Amino acid sequence: MSYMPFFPFILFAATPWCSSAVALALGMTLSLILQWRLPLKLRNAGKICMQISIVGLGFALDPNAVKKAGMQSIVVTLISLVGIMLTAYVASNLLRVKSTTGSLIAAGTGICGGSAIAAMSPVVGATSAETAVAMATVFSLNAVALFIFPPLGKLMNLTPEQFGWWAAIAIHDTSSVVGAAAQFHPDSVAVAVTTKLTRALWIVPMVFLTAMVLKWRGAQRGEGKAGIPIFILLFVAAVFLHALLPEMPLVYDGINAAGKAILKVAIFLIGAQLTRDMLRSVGFRALSLGVILWFVMSVGVLGWVRSI
Repeated sequence: MSYMPFFPFILFAATPWCSSAVALALGMTLSLILQWRLPLKLRNAGKICMQISIVGLGFALDPNAVKKAGMQSIVVTLISLVGIMLTAYVASNLLRVKSTTGSLIAAGTGICGGSAIAAMSPVVGATSAETAVAMATVFSLNAVALFIFPPLGKLMNLTPEQFGWWAAIAIHDTSSVVGAAAQFHPDSVAVAVTTKLTRALWIVPMVFLTAMVLKWRGAQRGEGKAGIPIFILLFVAAVFLHALLPEMPLVYDGINAAGKAILKVAIFLIGAQLTRDMLRSVGFRALSLGVILWFVMSVGVLGWVRSI
């Protein structure tokens, strides 16, 4: 199939009117329902777009946000991340979910949804199908959280600060976190956003650690010495450039906006590569894993916020 039919959809995916979830659904509609086949060059472009977008998103992550969030939220974020990774390891084996798919869903649940999945995907060597299913799982649960978290928070008499912490750690995607916090109470938004940014900083150590473990395993098996991907090093550089030169907010906001637009294009191209056979091979069990991890995360963090 030629490139031209895909270009209007690519342009729409890059606009502010298209969310990440819509971009994925649009790509999956073209591939699964209309059965359009994405040309090879656009498949490769999707991988490049994903890596570029992660570097752009790095400019939105200011390490100084850690100080604002406080050590308490940092500790609970670390504990919840470790707990989710251990739960994912056990649940993936029980459900017989492939390790790459399990690691993507765990990263999306434990850190920050689509961005974490995008960062982890090339590191663990995930296929387009595994990446698409992981993102579809996370986006679906985001939509559910947006509707059920605010009434649950009111039912349990959470304070605005408690709900902000709960939403920031238990909901995957930033837009859903902000949406849920705004529905609950205006004072919840600032707590949720700051804690969410702190949570997103864990992309860096998670990807570094994963890459090092895979490198060590590859060396043990004589499979080469693949190290840290270049785009992750550039991501780290972007984070610290923002911290060292914070006086350029308009520049960073522009780069961050471009990174988000490119990420949505990458997500669209991932969805457009999915076939029915690929979906059947990784589908229902992956969704079950996502639900389990989300439930464990939500209940665990809720227990913490109600105790403080």
